[in-house]
Amino acid sequence: MAIRIRKVDGHFVALCAAETKPETGDIYLDDNVHHALSEKFYSDHVKMGFIKEKDPGEELEKVFKQLKTVKKAIKKHFGG
Repeated sequence: MAIRIRKVDGHFVALCAAETKPETGDIYLDDNVHHALSEKFYSDHVKMGFIKEKDPGEELEKVFKQLKTVKKAIKKHFGG
């Protein structure tokens, strides 16, 4: 997800680029840069012991559970 870094009331905030209009002074990070930063933060936090490395299987199970919930909600809303 592309993001914009913007200073608001003296604080930097990250905003979804697709949901915001550019303003003077924004720093735009495309998908690739955002992904690279996310990977770097994750690996640093694992190395420093702040978080445990995620088990991809656990993460997939969470995603599948969320998808099942969404599917049920869609069926309920639209019938069927």
